[in-house]
Amino acid sequence: MRNRNIPFGYYYQNGILAVHPQESQTVRAVFAAYLSGEPLSKIAAHLTTKLVEYLPGRWQWDKARVKRILDNDKYIGNGEFPPIIKEGDFQMAHQKKESASTNHHPMDEDIKLFKSLVHCHHCGGSMVRRMDSRFEKPVIWKCPQCGYFLPLPDEEFKQRVFLLQKKLVEKPLLAEKEEEELPMPSLEVRRLTNEIYRKLDSGDFSEDELVNLALQCAAENYQTINSARHITDRLTATLLHAGPLSAFDRELFQRTVSEIHLTRKGEILLKLQNGVFVEEGDAP
Repeated sequence: MRNRNIPFGYYYQNGILAVHPQESQTVRAVFAAYLSGEPLSKIAAHLTTKLVEYLPGRWQWDKARVKRILDNDKYIGNGEFPPIIKEGDFQMAHQKKESASTNHHPMDEDIKLFKSLVHCHHCGGSMVRRMDSRFEKPVIWKCPQCGYFLPLPDEEFKQRVFLLQKKLVEKPLLAEKEEEELPMPSLEVRRLTNEIYRKLDSGDFSEDELVNLALQCAAENYQTINSARHITDRLTATLLHAGPLSAFDRELFQRTVSEIHLTRKGEILLKLQNGVFVEEGDAP
């Protein structure tokens, strides 16, 4: 049975994450149908009628399953996943879903800046901003992948991010990795490592071939480590030269922060461009 721990549209081919030929066509068809104006229920009914399997022996599609495809940003190539659809199509589908909401709430420029960077700290999925009148704080951020949501008013969100930014400027060494923590291996390092192991397992290799692969892997790993050190040095220098903050600095934010994470405890974390997380508990 195929592993469904990875999103529909992907599979492992010789140990490498790859685009599934048939399922990827379905993913593209879902986006095309939705952008052409078809409702989720009609798309789900069509896939069910065509007996398109999302798991072996299971083809009963519903609106929620279709929506999970439309919400999954891995299809544009995020993380280790090869792209299946164009980023422009994903953004258009996302905007279409938002404009269709009867509870649409206008966003100011700072929230628009945050919007594409907000991730669920539990599963890593992109979170979306929604209005839900059932809550005392009607603005919520929801993760379509794991279902977690956090009521978080815009003004509170902006203030808490500002305090994190202010703390980072006052304590720029927070951007440093503890004990020279090594960066995660790049996709190319992992590909070369997998290839070495496959050849060792199969027994079909020459000594020169293995030595060449090992040298390539070492060179790529060295480049990754040097690049990570450079990013950290640049971040620290940027923060050291930033003056005292009395208000949120958009330009500084864009130069230093790569993601905003929301935790299941309701905390906000800033992920810096070198991968270091800055926590609210450290705030001055």
